[in-house]
Amino acid sequence: MQLTDYTPALLSEALSNEYTTPERVRVGSHFGYFCEYLGERGLGARQIVIESNYISRDFLHDHAAYYVLCFENYPKSCKRIHFFDREFDHETLNLMLLTEGAEVEDFWTHYLGFIVVKPIPVTVIGTTVLKTYPPVRKNGTRYFWGVRDYEIHLYGKKVTIKSLAFQEQDSVLAACATTAIWIMLNKAATHFHTVLKSPSQITKDAAQISNDGSRLFPNKGLDILQICQAIDNSGLVCEVKQPDAVEYDDEGDPISEFVSCDYLKRLLNAYAPIGIPVILVIRVPNEQAHGLHAITVSGYMSEPLVDRQSTNGETLWMSSEMQRIYAHDDQWGSFSKILLEGEGDLITPWTIVDAANRPTKVRNVIVPLYPKIRISYEDVEEIVIGLDAIFKEFFGNALAKKLIWDIRIDYSEKFKDQLKSRFLSSEAKLQLLLRSLPKYVWIVTCYVGEVRCLDIALDATDVRHGNIWKTVVCYLESPMQALIREFLVINKAFFKEQMGEGWELHLKGLIAGFAAESESYS
Repeated sequence: MQLTDYTPALLSEALSNEYTTPERVRVGSHFGYFCEYLGERGLGARQIVIESNYISRDFLHDHAAYYVLCFENYPKSCKRIHFFDREFDHETLNLMLLTEGAEVEDFWTHYLGFIVVKPIPVTVIGTTVLKTYPPVRKNGTRYFWGVRDYEIHLYGKKVTIKSLAFQEQDSVLAACATTAIWIMLNKAATHFHTVLKSPSQITKDAAQISNDGSRLFPNKGLDILQICQAIDNSGLVCEVKQPDAVEYDDEGDPISEFVSCDYLKRLLNAYAPIGIPVILVIRVPNEQAHGLHAITVSGYMSEPLVDRQSTNGETLWMSSEMQRIYAHDDQWGSFSKILLEGEGDLITPWTIVDAANRPTKVRNVIVPLYPKIRISYEDVEEIVIGLDAIFKEFFGNALAKKLIWDIRIDYSEKFKDQLKSRFLSSEAKLQLLLRSLPKYVWIVTCYVGEVRCLDIALDATDVRHGNIWKTVVCYLESPMQALIREFLVINKAFFKEQMGEGWELHLKGLIAGFAAESESYS
């Protein structure tokens, strides 16, 4: 065990090994990123503890799959670097390891996480688990949905922190897409549906040969089909979201397609409650990056938008409050900050180092899901756009401009638990809690300004044209509920026009929510 202060120079020493000098570490993109993340503007690290002869499960699998067969005698053991945001000496650390009590527990709240240093050339950053940024930032709120509890054992002491594991690609057993899948599985594997595999296992799951017909190892990267194949072999399924916008040159000719920021926000907001990180295939502004790159999104930050109103009849979404996202980019680091600007511009670390300051564009969004989830976001959004037109017609003028919608998939038990704190009568709450619901439900929420008016629970496990309406919870006064029900009954033709195919089931489900039994809601 070795102790040292935290400084950029000493960090480069700690990240070096016999194949990679501190000078080589300092010119890498990861070093600059971790200096910022662990520095004063980030986690505020003060002390480093270096643990030698550490066996990393993931590197051990990769070592057995590739490095053990090299002529060079690469070691199988790594070193692990631990970070704290307070200073101490050997005597204090020894005491904290040997004793128990309130003072000891307070000491371990200063633990920030670790970085594993692999004993190979250049690509030294192995499994890394570091705390996230704090949940509150100025006027914004950070929401890290793709994190989990990690139990870290340091010389017999168990410390638990919330994070998502990270590592850099080694371009031998894993390129960016493989690493992005490995990062995603670190959260998804906390459920029994999936298996956490090493990067080498993930690459093998993707294909028998590379996408250009050459050998699989060293790995040059995976295409979208191979990414989905690897995810499928881990027990999940994928929804691949296609571009919804086109980029034009100065003469008005189309250059390429991309996913707009608005669509990206709606997707991330919708799928976040399930807790599985989402993979973005992005086009980075770097000629040497060969165009497309894969990153894993696990969080976002929202800032309240004051007095939003629909000016041209467009549908307003709660997801518009999302201002930035946090992604694991294997070429930079964990929880990398990405700003969302304009129609489809992502301001990433790639943008910052680009000489022309060009933005990043999202080419595809890959959403890993549990197989039982069959109704897609787009299926629900189509329903909500129709409902928006119908409720705009009902409310009219001023109130119609303040209609805001939120679409999120969630576990039904979480939905029921949240209902306990809603403004409902005890009788109505009990009625809803006793109602049978599928495990996964789409929750559609309607607001008028900041006032929550309506929650609709839709079956996420049914078929697209089935009766997916399960529960409608109205928070309006009984006279208003009766007026809405009457409006729906009288204006069936308008409802049919707005909802299209399947309108009868949608109307039946919606009217049932405003039936006489719902008058017990207060």
